Amino acid sequence: MTSFQQLDKHSSESLYVQLSNRLKNMIETGELTTGDRVPPERELAESLKVSRITARQAIEALVKSGLVYRERGKGTFVAEPHMESVMGFTSFSEDMKSRGLTPSSRVLTQLLTRVDEKMQKVLKLGTDDQAIHIVRLRLADDKPVALQSTYLPARLCPGLESQDLRSTSLYSILRDKYYVHPAWTEAKVEVRISTEEEADLLQIEKNEPVLIIKGLTFTKSFEIIESVRTVYKGKDLSLYIGRQRIRT
Repeated sequence: MTSFQQLDKHSSESLYVQLSNRLKNMIETGELTTGDRVPPERELAESLKVSRITARQAIEALVKSGLVYRERGKGTFVAEPHMESVMGFTSFSEDMKSRGLTPSSRVLTQLLTRVDEKMQKVLKLGTDDQAIHIVRLRLADDKPVALQSTYLPARLCPGLESQDLRSTSLYSILRDKYYVHPAWTEAKVEVRISTEEEADLLQIEKNEPVLIIKGLTFTKSFEIIESVRTVYKGKDLSLYIGRQRIRT
């Protein structure tokens, strides 16, 4: 195991924060890379002469920040680097505002409904549970940018089917009205040719390429909030995923 300099027990900074910051620095400098196993709590505690609770708190802070993840029975490992502020992985409204554009939506569907067995499993719904289905044409400065279909468990946001979503962010309604805070996203990206309906709504030529992002959104405790599918116009669209480490 990597040897650690002893923690400063006289510092005003708590021991677990000191340890968490050291591990974070090891990840950021590449001493620990994606997929590497983080030293177990017991080894950290023994090496640094601190309690298991301190070691556990340090690792838990890294889990919450998304830098590491746990695999039951195997240990804790360094996670893939984050992609931050990427269109399709953040709130559409906030993303458009950050670009100096005015976001709005044309709501095509907004209703309380039952879903098929596949979506029940995704949203963790019982057979009698309902979902809220929302389909919106997303606009920036009144120009179509994306077509978005969202399913949310109705128990999380009762009455959402009646909320005005034309100029208000869905995430802001979830936070402010229902105290549901989106914190994690899991997404898959694909490219294909647009359908006739997509081309008509997005005001593009039929068979033009479109970018599709299918995602799941979770709370901090990983309770499922939504399953969302967004179809973006392919032309003049770019994704910035930030600086990534090259694996060799």
